[in-house]
Amino acid sequence: MSRDNPRRSCLAHPAARAAAAAAAVFLFLAAPSADAQQRYGAAAIEQSLAGFTSTARVLVIAAHPDDEDTQAIAWLARGQHVETAYLSLTRGDGGQDLIGPELGEALGAIRTEELLAARRIDGGRQYFTRAFDFGFSKNAEETARHWPRDSILGDAVTVIRAFRPHVIHSVWTGTRADGHGHHEYAGQVARAAYDAAGDTIRFPVAKYGPAWEPLKFYRRGAAIRFPVNEYDPILGETYAAIAANSRSQHRSQGFAGVALRSIVPGGGGGRGGFGGGVVREASRVNESTPSASEHSIFDGVDTTFARLVSAAPPAIRGQLAAAGARADSATAVLDYARPWEVVPLVARMAGAVHAARHAVQPCRARACTAADADLDAALDLLDRRAQQALVAAAEVELDPIAPRELLAVGDSLPVTVAIVNHGRTAVTVRDVRATGAPSGSFGAVTLAPDSGVAVRKVVRGYPAVGAWWLGAHPEGMLTGRMSPADGVERAAGGATDLVPGVAVSEESRRTSEVWVTLEIAGQAVPVNAGPLVFRSADPLMGVQDRPLVGVPPVTLAFDASAEFVPASKPIDRQVLLTIQSYADSPRTFTLGISAPRGLKVDSAPASVTLQAGERRELSLRLRGTLGAGRHELRATGTYADGSTFGTGFATINYPHIRPIHIYGTSVLGLQAVDVAVAQGLNVAYVQGAGDASPGYLAELGIPVTVIQPEEIGKANLARFSTVVLGTRAFDASPSLVAFVPRLLDYARGGGTLVVQYGQNMAQAKAVFPYPLGWAQPAERVTVEDVPVTVLDPAAKVLTSPNRLGPGDWNGWVQERALYMPSTIDPRYQAPIEMHDPGEKENRGAILVTPLGKGTFVFTTLALFRQLPAGVPGGARLWANLLSAGKATAAGPTP
Repeated sequence: MSRDNPRRSCLAHPAARAAAAAAAVFLFLAAPSADAQQRYGAAAIEQSLAGFTSTARVLVIAAHPDDEDTQAIAWLARGQHVETAYLSLTRGDGGQDLIGPELGEALGAIRTEELLAARRIDGGRQYFTRAFDFGFSKNAEETARHWPRDSILGDAVTVIRAFRPHVIHSVWTGTRADGHGHHEYAGQVARAAYDAAGDTIRFPVAKYGPAWEPLKFYRRGAAIRFPVNEYDPILGETYAAIAANSRSQHRSQGFAGVALRSIVPGGGGGRGGFGGGVVREASRVNESTPSASEHSIFDGVDTTFARLVSAAPPAIRGQLAAAGARADSATAVLDYARPWEVVPLVARMAGAVHAARHAVQPCRARACTAADADLDAALDLLDRRAQQALVAAAEVELDPIAPRELLAVGDSLPVTVAIVNHGRTAVTVRDVRATGAPSGSFGAVTLAPDSGVAVRKVVRGYPAVGAWWLGAHPEGMLTGRMSPADGVERAAGGATDLVPGVAVSEESRRTSEVWVTLEIAGQAVPVNAGPLVFRSADPLMGVQDRPLVGVPPVTLAFDASAEFVPASKPIDRQVLLTIQSYADSPRTFTLGISAPRGLKVDSAPASVTLQAGERRELSLRLRGTLGAGRHELRATGTYADGSTFGTGFATINYPHIRPIHIYGTSVLGLQAVDVAVAQGLNVAYVQGAGDASPGYLAELGIPVTVIQPEEIGKANLARFSTVVLGTRAFDASPSLVAFVPRLLDYARGGGTLVVQYGQNMAQAKAVFPYPLGWAQPAERVTVEDVPVTVLDPAAKVLTSPNRLGPGDWNGWVQERALYMPSTIDPRYQAPIEMHDPGEKENRGAILVTPLGKGTFVFTTLALFRQLPAGVPGGARLWANLLSAGKATAAGPTP
């Protein structure tokens, strides 16, 4: 099952093209991937060769994917050739989604890919801890109840010991001024990790890696500022522009337009101007120097290449010194229009570094001094840069191509590694290795200038792996569910096996990898050619590279992950089960459908045989009665040998990120809820951001028509009893403001207008018939189980057609209400009050007022989260809000 971007009608999936002849090599390379400009050409040479001897390392730490300091990362990584990484404590699972319906862990997967897209632009690397984003938090103490300090601190220490930064830059201060409990917590953990990374008693080497003590610790400030508006003539833009383009990848958070914002010359902008900066808080090297007197974050830190030579074993010191000298010589004489002239120097440099890397045992396998650990990390970096510099200078292009994107577990697939020599020097291909391919003998091939070869391999054995960080808890990827315990569960005992995983940078995780050993100018050097990819042509986006991944041979996926059904009433419903084969041969199995007591399933075949690649959709009829509560419908396949499977597989596609393959058990959750729907209810729904409510309302038996914002001006609204503006509708569609007069006229004419919260409702104040005011920041109720005080027990929205009781406020997820008004005109009726512990009362969760012949309703409740989570009270409240203007009798309390 594929879930494409809902704002695009489809994604093209052209048939895979096989590489059958050497001439096909040039077809493969005629439309290289977007990453090619980073791997080849003048920019690649400059980034890898000119900065070859720059081996300083900086780690930026913050809480969420979009917290990163992209200006610092871009200037350091692209401008100063500093190895720079970003550690985000979370993957942003608890945020909101402006581009689609995904929430929870699925949104976390999207935001992970957005960060990786950002790092490909600004040149940084990416790490995460296991902290699960449980939603907005007001202080670090609340956050610590979800994220055990030792667990998250241990993850941060693990990352520091793996990356080994000389300098740590904490984006947040660790104080209330950070404005978010996660931010405050991240600022505190960053400093604690700086202090504790060398403590092998508290954090043993066997679990957390070899000790490493960063030399300096900075926080965001203005003592040292980064000249991000310097123009790079090779990259063709300023570092501020690179940073803006990087940040614009956070499109699920509404940052697509960031790249359009320019820094105005003067006042810190323009050529040579400065962007953000940092201030020193701690140092192990120049404590006596006042922070205000520093000129660079590396003041007092030995970042010279000579430090590595002196730390190297005597047997390789000469090689390492020679490598640095050759890099300097090649940089001095390099003509970007004639890069082949430095190939002999670069080849000897790469050969020396490769030999040095293999002569020094990695620190993770032995006890290391600080100098040893520094050398070890530097050698990894030098080896990568040497590989890139060599292929860029020699103008050799490497393209590992698979004929399709998905490979079933146990199947094999022929792949092609295209190698083209565009340069002026002969290149000999000594070996080609690929993950999952036999490593048999290889006949060397010499490529004359302007020639190429297609090396064919057969790969197999790829595992079906989705989001690795979910461990044994993948179900949330398909359901979007989360609970108050999720942050604890992910970070504590439920996932201790994942602790070593945080030490691996996210961009280096690949299902496949191809290595090509090239002999150039007498030096044989293994070069990482990247993962195998399926190359396709999208009619809108052009050439797309999609990494080859493993999938189950057969998947079973219901069309939805959860549905509402009426409680204690007859059910007669069709549900769709998609059975998909990804295998290369026919598969026969017994299909089992496990239904809850009281429910009968018709139309399910006992046995299924699928041909290779066949897709079959089964319409299953559900009949019966279910009591109130959550029930499960489960699909399972059983092969003749007794082995079983029951995995749902889905793909999330958006044009700005790589495809995301997610898994979950083949289960359809059925939430039976006792809900009454007013007669004559007919709803028009204008969807907002991350708003999947219309589908859930339809399952409750409510007639719903989704209309687009631009249709409001011409739609016949009079045929609807209720018009709803979805969550953050004005944020998702700013043009909606133009239709506010028509919407208010609709209400005055007798309709019910329901408006849900927005992030900045003050900009859409015309939609409110009477004044409301918001504090800055706006008030919220983040504790999802705080008591709800009923102020008006007779209020229609609490009694009709469903009489709400205390139980309807139980089981809510993540939060109660967002962006609540703090000043309310008395003409609004406020039937309930809620507030977080220790805070003042707030009556802004539900506001109702008569408007002409109709009714206006404004709610800041997080209903968009409650429906996907199957919260019965959320469903019953929705039915009441939609009926606020209808004459109905009060219903019973279930």
